[in-house]
Amino acid sequence: MFQSNDLGAQPPTVPPVQSTKRKPRREKVTNVLYGSLEVLDRTIKHLHTLHYADPDDWSDPIPSGKDSQWMAVLIKHLLIE
Repeated sequence: MFQSNDLGAQPPTVPPVQSTKRKPRREKVTNVLYGSLEVLDRTIKHLHTLHYADPDDWSDPIPSGKDSQWMAVLIKHLLIE
């Protein structure tokens, strides 16, 4: 009535489960602010209150080439997990 289909077949093999965890790595992000000296100062201080960056980590203001506009740069390294 029932016939065996077992002709010496091996059970299917299952590939090993790969770990979904990645190695933590450092990545660099460059932050650039443009605006008046007052706006740069206020924004840098606000980002400090949010614990994003220390004010001393920013570059000194650099003239942007446009009237009354300055630029400040921060390069931050973040750990990506």
